Amino acid sequence: MRVLTLDVGNTSVDVCLFDGSLRYVGKFSHRDVPLLSADLVLVSSVKPSANNIILEKYPHARFIRAEDVPLQTAFKGKERVGIDRLLNLYGAVQLFSKHVVVASFGTATVIDLAVDGVFQGGFITLGVGAGLECLSQRAELIPELKLKKLLPPIGTDTEGAILGGFLRQSLHFLMACVQSWSELYRRQLGLLITGGDGWLFEDIAPYEPLLIHKAMLLLLGFYSKP
Repeated sequence: MRVLTLDVGNTSVDVCLFDGSLRYVGKFSHRDVPLLSADLVLVSSVKPSANNIILEKYPHARFIRAEDVPLQTAFKGKERVGIDRLLNLYGAVQLFSKHVVVASFGTATVIDLAVDGVFQGGFITLGVGAGLECLSQRAELIPELKLKKLLPPIGTDTEGAILGGFLRQSLHFLMACVQSWSELYRRQLGLLITGGDGWLFEDIAPYEPLLIHKAMLLLLGFYSKP
């Protein structure tokens, strides 16, 4: 069976195809998602305004809902949590560890925690790329910079000061969460990186860029832990 998985984010759509193995098709604007042959189309969407665009191309697409994800939460209101957060954490629990921090880096930076396989909560803040864009728009002398791995011990030029500052801010925030949660829950926590900008931090923990796609396939039994 050919299964298409669509991760509809705030700025773009990541597309994967599964026909026995998972293959990344590409990243597309919401209106440029390709029409591909598939027996089943699974969609994770955090941009409701784009859902009709997807349905125009794939009328029988199945949108994953919170109630579809068999992930327990330690709080009320699971139905109000972003489906991307639920799927990423579900995938991490199933494929990686029941005590795990998932850090997703994209338009937003999302850091979530599972203990004993139960979603405890997390934090959401502005993503690195979005932060850079915001700074260049609001500060007249700050240039537009492209994301790249740049972590100097101290910034000695504009690029190093800005990129190094943003990356260190995200990195130290992430590691502070891991440390404080480890102490709070008295668990040794694993760390998994995902998201379109997760490659910036792939040196500190395993990077699973297709985690959300694997999670969608797991729900229907098309994917299993290697």
